[in-house]
Amino acid sequence: MKILVVIMIGLLIVGCSIRSKSYYLLDGQKETVETAKIKSSVGVENISLPRYFEQNNVAVKTGENQVTFVPEANWVNNMNEHLTGVLISYLKRYFNTTEVYLYPWDVSKKVARKVTIKIESFIYHDKSVFLDASWEIMEKDGRKMAKFFHIKVPSSSKTDDIVRHMDEAFSAFEVAVAKSLKR
Repeated sequence: MKILVVIMIGLLIVGCSIRSKSYYLLDGQKETVETAKIKSSVGVENISLPRYFEQNNVAVKTGENQVTFVPEANWVNNMNEHLTGVLISYLKRYFNTTEVYLYPWDVSKKVARKVTIKIESFIYHDKSVFLDASWEIMEKDGRKMAKFFHIKVPSSSKTDDIVRHMDEAFSAFEVAVAKSLKR
């Protein structure tokens, strides 16, 4: 009987010490502020993200050259695919069209414009979330236009706040990409 009580107490201690995991998702722009017309189809390649997104955990920069993963904070989806899908969904709403595709997989015909996006940095550091990205729009005739985006969004170090401010930063990025396609 004493052994059973000791085992039960041990299990209770272990069970109480295990932290529950939280799962996060970035939604991007929830509302489309304006809509514009687009005359041609657009293909969006999968967004390229920094390697620290290969881990399923939320990452924070803790030193000049150090990244730490928050063990109890996980992304729901593969972030490369997820952020690409979020951007495509926003562009469809912004341009009020179905002519925005994942490139090249969802495209049965050639698209008139292709967007390639590389996010160089998307991380919390020193009381702010930083997003640095570049993108290139290639026209069907081979002409190219390249853009750079940078935003710093103040944030507390709480994981919920970090993710909320990452969402805010990505929302601003979506608007910048849409406006660059509007011309």
